[in-house]
This record gives sequence, C-alpha cells and structure tokens, in this order.
Amino acid sequence: MQDDITAIEQEIAAFEKEQAECVARIRALQAEEDPVNGVFRHAEIHAAKQDKLRLDTEIQFCKNRINRRRLG
Repeated sequence: MQDDITAIEQEIAAFEKEQAECVARIRALQAEEDPVNGVFRHAEIHAAKQDKLRLDTEIQFCKNRINRRRLG
C-alpha cells in the first residue's frame, strides 16, 4: 500500500511541476499581448488555461486515490 501511495505522490509532483510551467507560460503569453499594436494571444492563453485546469483535475484525482487507499 505504501508503495502505491509513493508512486501516486510522484505523479502529483510531476503534475505540479507541469502546472507551474503552464502558469509561467500563461504569464508569458499575457505579457506578450499588445492590444495597441494588434498582438493578441487569446487562443494560446485559453489553451494554456485549459491545460492548467486539466492538471488541477489530475492532481485532485491523485489525491483522492491516495485517500481511498488510506481509508481502505
């Protein structure tokens, strides 16, 4: 059981790293936008936000799996 939990915690760590990269990408894309000159990154920002939400869900799913294993 502890081996399963350790593996799931490693998955969570990988998802959290990917999520941090995604947040950094969102900020970079937002910084690149320049409405005055007609530079918009709305499609890329939207896709990155969707990916971040997916990662949020994956992390929550992993935490739920850990809780189910601990509760038996």
